[in-house]
Amino acid sequence: MKRVALVHGWGGSYAATWQADGWDDALRDAGFEPVGVDVAGHGPQGGPHDPQAYADLASDLAAKLPAGLHGAIGFSLGTKLLLELEARSPGANGRLVLGGIGDNLFAPEAAGPAIVAALRGETTDHAPQVAALLAYAAKSGSDPACLAAVLERPANPVVTEQRLTTATAPILIFNSTDDAVAQPDARLVSALPGATHQLIDGPGHVGLTADDRFRDGAIAFLTD
Repeated sequence: MKRVALVHGWGGSYAATWQADGWDDALRDAGFEPVGVDVAGHGPQGGPHDPQAYADLASDLAAKLPAGLHGAIGFSLGTKLLLELEARSPGANGRLVLGGIGDNLFAPEAAGPAIVAALRGETTDHAPQVAALLAYAAKSGSDPACLAAVLERPANPVVTEQRLTTATAPILIFNSTDDAVAQPDARLVSALPGATHQLIDGPGHVGLTADDRFRDGAIAFLTD
């Protein structure tokens, strides 16, 4: 059976994102074997509270991914990590489905400081984007101190247009029109001219993985 890895976004987990939104069953029904991983610092298992411990999230992810993948599906931070691994080892993870990513790939996390302050209980009045990400994180059972440390890690991954020129994997980039975090703007489109780009109405950033259109589009792309 063809194996497909699923890599969640910041604050999520395999169980709270992919399993909860029905991806496991859908992939198995389509003839794939889902491979779930938790990004370092995420999930009930916890991790260090030192930001330096998360200085190379991509290498940690690479160690968790089995060889011979048919493909990988990422969301948000998971997408950034999969693109970093693609830049390092083109084609190593098979076909890539990348949700919730845009030109924010090339910039620091804009809401990071506000989210860190909220995780530490320093603020209670949150902007809608911050509130949505905090609600997403709360579902994973992750340690808030770990999640804060992940956001405060040394800037990584640092993916540039030049590094993406080495990409060889077939890529589907999938986004929502109402996503305040990520839109597939000119820089990303130019950096990955061979990628397929799909844009749907709604459902915002954190709601993307629960949308049947994303799940169905991902499976169709992996099946091609």
